[in-house]
Amino acid sequence: MSESKLKAWQEAGLIDAQTAAGIRAWEAQHSRPLGLWALIGIAALAIGLGLISIIAANWDAIAGEVRLGIHFAAMAGLAAFLWVRPPAHEALNEALLFVLAALGLTFFGHLGQVYQTGSPLWQPLGLWLLLFTPVLLGWGRSWLSALGWFAGLAGTLLLFVSHLADRGANTPDTFLLGLIAATPTLVVPLAAWMRSRSSRPDFWRRLEQIALTYAVFGASQLLIVTAFGDGGDQADIVKAVLAMSLVLLVAAGLQWVARPCVSGRSVAMILAGAALLTAFSLAVMGVDLAAAILFMLLWTGIAGASLRAGWRAVFQAATAIIALRLIVLSFELASDLLGSGVGLVLAGLFTLGVAWAAVRVSKRYAPKEVDA
Repeated sequence: MSESKLKAWQEAGLIDAQTAAGIRAWEAQHSRPLGLWALIGIAALAIGLGLISIIAANWDAIAGEVRLGIHFAAMAGLAAFLWVRPPAHEALNEALLFVLAALGLTFFGHLGQVYQTGSPLWQPLGLWLLLFTPVLLGWGRSWLSALGWFAGLAGTLLLFVSHLADRGANTPDTFLLGLIAATPTLVVPLAAWMRSRSSRPDFWRRLEQIALTYAVFGASQLLIVTAFGDGGDQADIVKAVLAMSLVLLVAAGLQWVARPCVSGRSVAMILAGAALLTAFSLAVMGVDLAAAILFMLLWTGIAGASLRAGWRAVFQAATAIIALRLIVLSFELASDLLGSGVGLVLAGLFTLGVAWAAVRVSKRYAPKEVDA
């Protein structure tokens, strides 16, 4: 909290000296030292790079088994330290978890280099995910652990889909590949269910947000792809869209049950809206304007759900994305320089109208912020 704001509020008679002192005390107790987090993160990165440099400097002189032994010993020692005496400070605990996860991930690459294995990339990444899921989900507390674990899950599944798609005649049906690629969306209701059943609700809230972002941008990407789906790959696009819509709909239903509150059900409505709009996009495949309208409808629904739940930052981001899509649409519809110029002017004027309406609606209808 800015000290100048507190003084301004106090001088305006909005708060008294006792209230201002209480706000200062609360902020001091609950503040997140971003500078300290950044410093610890840089230190963790420096340690990791230093260890890599030390090993790399004598790489050829060290036997492969010895290198693996040192690598494994460092990983096991850090894991034992975190198990026996985890740091009380959240930032330090997260930095050490990050270093441990990085050591684990690079260990599998190191193992493949020493023994010259040729496994597909999804296999070592999947093994890392299997071994480190209990660590990151069991002890993680910040964005760093949540994002690291989710990136590992999504990366494993997407690489697995890519591996299956390269099998030529033995490639599985595109609908199955779409189901696998959309599976991380189910993390949304899982994280929502854990929020009220864990001593780390903030961690699960962050994981829910990350998974929801994955789902929304996945649906947005499909809405963009369907605008160009009038070629020979149309059948594959249809199957991928139907698979994504099905997973989104299942996630919406589970979310509605897992977290029956305003915020939780707003997330469920976003997922359900994304499912319906992506499925409906198949009816207008290959029509640029219709696909753009569906894209903007998706983000309009997100903006509306954000107002209902009190997510002001999400509402503003959704409004900005709609405005950006309008500007891009003006280029798509223009056939010459004159048309492009007129389209830009109209898009700019319409964007100003959207911004004005967003401010008015936000001030009038946005309830008190609940959570992000």
